[in-house]
Amino acid sequence: MNKDENNTENKINIKLNKTVRRNGFKKLPFYARFLIILFSCIIGIAAIGAGVFYWYINNANRMMNSVTSSEIENILTPVQSIEEPVTILLLGRDSRDTENDSGRADTIMLLYLNPEREQATLLSIPRDTFVEIPGYGEDKINAAYAYGGEKLMIETVSKFLNADINHYITIDFDGFVKLIDALGGVDVVIDRPLTDPKSGANFSVGNHHLTGEQALSYTRSRSTELADIGRIQRQQQLLRYLVEQKLNIQYLSNIPKYFNILVSNTLTDLDLVTLLRYGKTGLSYEAQDFETAIIPTHAEWIENNTISVQIPDIEEAQAMWQRIIDDEPAGKFNASYSIAPDAIPDALATGMIYEIQVKVKNTGAITWEQGGKNPVLLGYHWINFDTKEMAVFDGKRSVLPQDSVAPGEEVTFNMQISSPPQKGKYILQIDLVQEAVTWFSYQGVPPIEKYCTLDISYSAQYDDKGNTPDYLEPLEEFTLDVTVKNTGYLLWEHYKEKGRINLGTHWINRDTGETEIWDGQRGLLPFDVAHNENAIVKITIVAPEKPGRYILQYDMVHEGYKWFSQEGVIPLEININVGETIDKQLVKNTSVKVFNGNGISGSATDFIEKLEKYDFKVQSPSNAQNFNYEKTIIIYKSNTLKKAQQLALLMGSYELVQYSEDLKAYKSNADIVVILGKDYKENIN
Repeated sequence: MNKDENNTENKINIKLNKTVRRNGFKKLPFYARFLIILFSCIIGIAAIGAGVFYWYINNANRMMNSVTSSEIENILTPVQSIEEPVTILLLGRDSRDTENDSGRADTIMLLYLNPEREQATLLSIPRDTFVEIPGYGEDKINAAYAYGGEKLMIETVSKFLNADINHYITIDFDGFVKLIDALGGVDVVIDRPLTDPKSGANFSVGNHHLTGEQALSYTRSRSTELADIGRIQRQQQLLRYLVEQKLNIQYLSNIPKYFNILVSNTLTDLDLVTLLRYGKTGLSYEAQDFETAIIPTHAEWIENNTISVQIPDIEEAQAMWQRIIDDEPAGKFNASYSIAPDAIPDALATGMIYEIQVKVKNTGAITWEQGGKNPVLLGYHWINFDTKEMAVFDGKRSVLPQDSVAPGEEVTFNMQISSPPQKGKYILQIDLVQEAVTWFSYQGVPPIEKYCTLDISYSAQYDDKGNTPDYLEPLEEFTLDVTVKNTGYLLWEHYKEKGRINLGTHWINRDTGETEIWDGQRGLLPFDVAHNENAIVKITIVAPEKPGRYILQYDMVHEGYKWFSQEGVIPLEININVGETIDKQLVKNTSVKVFNGNGISGSATDFIEKLEKYDFKVQSPSNAQNFNYEKTIIIYKSNTLKKAQQLALLMGSYELVQYSEDLKAYKSNADIVVILGKDYKENIN
């Protein structure tokens, strides 16, 4: 790096730091901070050193630009200056889809940055949006990626929204999983139960610490009545939690660690220098200069009611995009809602009317009128949680408390909400409506949602305050307090021998799904707990004897009758590693070279088959210099000890040795070298 380049880099970093201090990084919305941190990752690599810095940039550019063909460059609209407005297509790609080589795009967004006005907008497109795909006819928009990768997706989105796209960025979901795991997971608060065998989601109401895989299952689920819209809402929620907890200034010192994950799982036409400059631009934006929106769609069935799609309002979608580039609010209909956390009880009684206050802000492009032919009102829906059918579509509407509400203004509605007509589990949705025109939720505006039960006997919520440990030694015990809430109508009695209610536990093997311990330790209620009351239960728990990766489930039990989970109440689940366990992510990135040092035919092959079951990358075997090795030797390099220790967890007899010149006969580009001795059976079994 020459002197001028070094000075330029220092000036950029100094200016970035000043901008962060001036504007207040934490005041930025989560999308702003997420993009800023993503782009700031590039800054972190400068610390690697001058020569390595340029090598790293060139290597990263080759990786990230690997699919950017001349055909893609020809359909992208070039920008002449970094100061010009820019439109970037953001795609979340599922490479684990084995039905096609490209995978499929499950997340589709358009990011519009306007440096001159210092404004940005992120527009989300539901993956099931039914559009015209050039050369393929009408189909779900995410099919464009499967048919023709980034090129066809750019063409499809551009035609659908009448938008000029300047750049694209595709991030693989595998990278999403790896990044969250590298960050140590993310804590989320889940407001409604979510069970979806397709995505793997299985979450109760309450606080959860999610691994990368769990976070992916949470954000990919379409099992709610809102389908794609609900998934987009959870994606936005998770990004908010990530930015608040992990993707912030505190973690910038670890950027080189995360940078490899991002680069190896990202495809784009941009080079790192340009990304750096866009990151610098983003740092100068104020919080109010970022907007998010979802294009308006409604659900419909096609092909004899066999395929569910989202039918877009094409005219409004294109008008929405035009408003974005014209510096106007994106959505004609848009709003943000807020209510007190306990405004609506978790458990309701039949025939009751609940009075609540709801604050609503007009974040759209039109003024709401109290009177006239098309007044704006606040209504609600009741949706059956189990069947997803609409139980009450048009609840009592509340009128605006003033004559009109202009864009940017906020008002407070006084609502009266009647409980559903029959007992069961429900989702309450609070939703604005412009009379005789549309419900706001039909225009992509997320309504308020609340999970409630009506006259249900078995219902509970759990909260361990994040105090359950994530690692234990076999048979190690720990004691903690768990807060439980009775959201049903069965009185939880604490003194009976049979019929009392206790807090119980189950241990589930996380890898096999098998139950290791079903009838685990109990925690006793300190008193009888009535409907909508809380209790703090002290419970002592003992880890399983067998090491492994487990899920600990907290589950209320009606002694002598049934577990609450058997009545559909989702338990609180915590991931716990017991003893030394295999780190699957590390193993997948570990290469092994095996030498036969015992002279027994087939022993190396059998050993390799075992390693491949655990996803080690095993090279073709070779013979050792001699066949006189009594004990198996694991040779590791100075930077691969952890990988060697992971391999050693699978073996019963071995000696760990660091590579030296004395072992140059076994020099290899693999992370680990194994010389298989005459004790090989102990290492195969």
